[in-house]
Amino acid sequence: MTQALAPQAAQLVWSRARADLGDGIGDRHLRALLLVHGIVTNCGPAHAAISCEPAELTAAAEACHYLGLDGLAALLRELPGATADDAAERRLDARYYELVPDDATIRRAFEARYATTPDDFEEITARRFPRYHTAEN
Repeated sequence: MTQALAPQAAQLVWSRARADLGDGIGDRHLRALLLVHGIVTNCGPAHAAISCEPAELTAAAEACHYLGLDGLAALLRELPGATADDAAERRLDARYYELVPDDATIRRAFEARYATTPDDFEEITARRFPRYHTAEN
């Protein structure tokens, strides 16, 4: 990684994962968690339970362990129970937001992991992850 990219590396890796890119073990874990997290926060735990494959829920739970979010991992393994009834979904939804009040919770866990094991993430190169262009560029 070039010296110029070093201060922005975590941001680039985070953005890359949100774009469903990156092949390192860390990238794959982050992508798996962000997929399920996005569905839970936008549509609710029951929707995540029915729209995600069991393997996707398992991968998201494993990603939580990888990122040190063990409580969230346990909760994600319970997501299929959200489909039992409205009360079950409300309980899981409330517990989810206790553990993850906002995206910053996952972001901080990722940044801590990235700081200690950057080699778990695919190298940042302009070829693989070009700079996003905006209307201002």
